[in-house]
Amino acid sequence: MNYVQLWFTSYVHPKRFADELETKPAPQWGFFAVLQRGLMDSLFTYLPAYLLGWIPPTPSNLSFIPDEKYYGALILLAPLVFLALWLIGGSLTHVILRFSGRRSDIDQILNISGFANLAVGAIIVVWDGLWMILGGMDQNMLGISHLFIDIWAIVISTVALRRILDVPIWLGILLNLIGMAIAMPFAIMFMRSPV
Repeated sequence: MNYVQLWFTSYVHPKRFADELETKPAPQWGFFAVLQRGLMDSLFTYLPAYLLGWIPPTPSNLSFIPDEKYYGALILLAPLVFLALWLIGGSLTHVILRFSGRRSDIDQILNISGFANLAVGAIIVVWDGLWMILGGMDQNMLGISHLFIDIWAIVISTVALRRILDVPIWLGILLNLIGMAIAMPFAIMFMRSPV
């Protein structure tokens, strides 16, 4: 199964996705998946917002980047932020598994989290695009809708952790929730809603 087939399998068959992912080069495929996610956000969310001259609804936390140029900066920053979140989340998962006395493999964890990020990220990019085109409500409602989409990342990550590393389902869900809780403040520091 090639990279694209594996990506699309993550939407329809989580068990088969996990079994196939275990045989793929790790963490290389996870790296390319999360990089693709960041580039998709850059090209399909932040580039259009920048070209349309939009200003983020929340001011920049980076004082050296003016609000009116922040979407332009996110074209470059988004892939880097997603890569940083991928490494932080994967490392945290690895450390928690090791401290709990369980088997862990950081390379496999990074492959799992990279593809989970791509799977939901592709849906989020399309969803955000629809909100931009249709003039969706506001950034808070958009953020809440992202949390519902993120449920699929929890599902496929938990299935993959179970099948590849024999992590109990309850712990897989907990690891995903902890990862999201850690990633959220970091993402809020840099990322901005497109509406």
